[in-house]
Amino acid sequence: MKWELDDRGARAEVGQPLPRFLQEAPVAVAAALQELDERFGLGLAGEATSVLTLPVTAVAALTEGVAIQLGLPANTPLSLDVRANGAIGATGCRLQARWLLPGKTLPARGAASVGPWVDWQGERTRMPEAMFESLQAVERFNLLTGGEDLVDRQLQAWAEIREALGEDGAGRLTDSYLRGFRVVVPSAFTLSITEDDAGQVQLAPVLLREAEDLGAEQPARLRALTEADEALMVQRLDQQRPGASAFALGGGTYVVVEEPLRVCLEKVRQLRQAPAEERKRAARTPEAVIRELLGTTEADPLPFIETESYAERVRDIAEWKPPVLPWIKIASQDWAAPVEMGLRIGGKDVPMDAALLERLMSAMHEAVARHVPTARVDGIELDATPANCRALESLHRTLTRTGADGPAAAVDLAAPEVLIIETNFDGEDFDHARVEQRPGQPGWPTGVLTPPKPHQETGVRWLQAHWGQGSKGAMLCDDMGLGKSYQALVFARWIREEMLSGRIERRPVLMVAPVGLLANWERESKAHLVGDGLGDVLRAYGPDMRTLKRGSHRLGTAGLDTARLSGADIVFTNYEAVNEYQLSFGAIRFALVILDEAQKIKSPAARVTHAVKALNADFMLAMTGTPVENRLADLWCVADAVQPGALKDLRSFSARFEAEPSNVSALREAIWQEEAECFEAPRLLLRRLKSEKLQGLPSKHEHEIALPMPLRQAEVYERSLAVFQEKGPSATLELIHALRRSSLHPNLVDGGAQHGDELVIEDSARMLAMFFVLDQVAARREKALVFLESLDLQDAGQLPHLIQRRYGLSRLPMVINGQVPTAERQARVERFQTEADFDVMLLSPRAGGVGLTLTAANHVIHLSRWWNPAVEDQCSDRVYRIGQAKEVHIYYPMALLPGREDFSFDIQLQQLMARKRELARQLLIAPAFTHDDYVALWKGTTQR
Repeated sequence: MKWELDDRGARAEVGQPLPRFLQEAPVAVAAALQELDERFGLGLAGEATSVLTLPVTAVAALTEGVAIQLGLPANTPLSLDVRANGAIGATGCRLQARWLLPGKTLPARGAASVGPWVDWQGERTRMPEAMFESLQAVERFNLLTGGEDLVDRQLQAWAEIREALGEDGAGRLTDSYLRGFRVVVPSAFTLSITEDDAGQVQLAPVLLREAEDLGAEQPARLRALTEADEALMVQRLDQQRPGASAFALGGGTYVVVEEPLRVCLEKVRQLRQAPAEERKRAARTPEAVIRELLGTTEADPLPFIETESYAERVRDIAEWKPPVLPWIKIASQDWAAPVEMGLRIGGKDVPMDAALLERLMSAMHEAVARHVPTARVDGIELDATPANCRALESLHRTLTRTGADGPAAAVDLAAPEVLIIETNFDGEDFDHARVEQRPGQPGWPTGVLTPPKPHQETGVRWLQAHWGQGSKGAMLCDDMGLGKSYQALVFARWIREEMLSGRIERRPVLMVAPVGLLANWERESKAHLVGDGLGDVLRAYGPDMRTLKRGSHRLGTAGLDTARLSGADIVFTNYEAVNEYQLSFGAIRFALVILDEAQKIKSPAARVTHAVKALNADFMLAMTGTPVENRLADLWCVADAVQPGALKDLRSFSARFEAEPSNVSALREAIWQEEAECFEAPRLLLRRLKSEKLQGLPSKHEHEIALPMPLRQAEVYERSLAVFQEKGPSATLELIHALRRSSLHPNLVDGGAQHGDELVIEDSARMLAMFFVLDQVAARREKALVFLESLDLQDAGQLPHLIQRRYGLSRLPMVINGQVPTAERQARVERFQTEADFDVMLLSPRAGGVGLTLTAANHVIHLSRWWNPAVEDQCSDRVYRIGQAKEVHIYYPMALLPGREDFSFDIQLQQLMARKRELARQLLIAPAFTHDDYVALWKGTTQR
């Protein structure tokens, strides 16, 4: 094929119609020419012509291999160099393009460009596309003339040259001035939302560029500048003349914005100078406010990427004022000072009558109308807010209609600015439980290593049904040890695979858990998921928070790098961080939020609860084995996070189910998912019990070991009983406290007056029972956990020392309580799990009863009892869970008062705990102790 090569391109006679030529040409050549035909209109479909014409742009666009197959010249061996005559932005600045010898910085004498060709040493070669476009851009630069915007236009032109040269070509320039002269041309922007030292919301633009991912249908957006350059960019935006399109950041770096983006940044500049309320409104709905300022509609393209946006439930950014809750009164646990009716302020019950409530309502209305910060009546002071007005009115309506009483929540004077949400305390129209059906292909994800048990496969299918049907979230409340974490990880992996397939929009996943469990979540992910697991991990807790903090920070402010949060695949954090940095976490839209130990948000008036409910999540999964710890409102509060409005408002929920326990069966029927049912309309809550699902687990045996009190213990017990019984029911709390401690060991009541500070085993029936068990465990060379609250006994000089000495251990038994740091706690768990031979670990129920896997032990001794049987069962389940290979034994040592065994404190407590445990298995009955329970204990132990 003979080509005619000139400054207009290339032309050749192919000897047959072009369509036939394409059919007979090599596949690579035909494909390349058809692609060029789509780009440049080569006329390849023309039957009437046999002449193939390639314009200069098409010649340059050919790959070298296809060019050679067509018979065109090979690529030039020379490199293109650009030098500046003067400074860019100065009048008269021109660029000079020249050709350099291969691999050298010396000019190639005699080399000249002709259209897409380079002639050198009598041979014509071809320019590749990047080189040709760079040369064209240099020519356009040199055509620029004066004007006040000359600098902007020259910077834009140089940006085109740098882009065409690429990083490699620009790095080889011989002109050091141009080599260090970098121009950034962003394609879009987002808004960063922060709070300054004065507590004012501030907005700052973050410039974005498209990532080079040719296979992506929607290119990813990356930050165009470093954090330091971002700060300088914001300064330049504020300082330069309105309408500027070029910004000098120093160090040879310039930013050039094209017209659509320039107009948007001008509106952002105005927003930055707007009043505080307007900035808050923009923080809540940034895209809507920007469009409003531009006068555009949603149909118009906008170079804005909403990486930070708050959930629909967020209503404001304001000072934290814990609300007054219009709850219906239930039996109070703060029974030492019972209240007939009142408000709970600052954690204390404040009694009041209807007349006082009406005066407080009147003062509240007046304070709100006059914009006075507080309402004060008879020494009672409340924040004057519309929400508190409505709460008092609701309480008053309930009182006048039903005669019911209503305690309310706390008032906290500490008031950082936080996200203010719709509370749903008293709003019949509140409903954010569902959205439209979501895309996604149900099925078992491919990236799971560990085969599921049948109930776990069902649980994942149930979660997928919730996702597909448009639920905002769900509660996975399986019994401890059934693998809630595994099901959550598989569901999260399914979400990730659906995002990678393009069926679900790509967004990060947020894992929120107590800080001591986060490392375990990462280990579980690596154990159960293949490859990259859940993708790129970002740790937003502990020492890693230092690298995430951005700018000044006060409690409640947005002080994290939200670009890194939104750019991660999976973010691990704890509840305290979500609370402290809620403006940052709340600004990110997460595909999935997983709440481990979700009972952490059971308190409706707690700031951390509001912070979690303010998260912008497509789907929220709450995981807890104890959805009801103290009262039925615990369940409502967690459900209000995952499916807001599904259980109506708090006041009506409390009135219907807490004030009328007979209605609880109807609540269970409405929210409890039965596995046998199809999942076309999945219910809110799924709970399965170990006894029903884990047939493969070894058997579990419970043992009550009751021994008579030794003489000294009985004397201390009887003395306590006599002292407080004389005081009558008003001393109930003191009596129970004394009997509880003396039943464990008399030293805890009289300080070991007869024996110094020495802890004598033979003085305590419970101690004798415990060591009777430990002797057998040691003989079998097995391991045991001992749960007790007393820090005095956990001290190394007390119980650990006795155990070490009795069994000849090489070290003291390890202790886990609230004073042990998280990292050390996990290290002790791993040591206990891996070391062979007999061992004992002492744990406090609260610190050691959640999240720990201690299956190396198969014996659990409850040396002291926790009031809540659900918490006590959590402690036992540290050993009775997946991974346990031995039979499990649970022991309840009990001290019996000689002659009055049935009325002993331990017996009365055991009977009460057994009744509570049976009720707790029904889930929807609060298992914690009430005032009536304590009275029953007092009566049971004081009978003669």
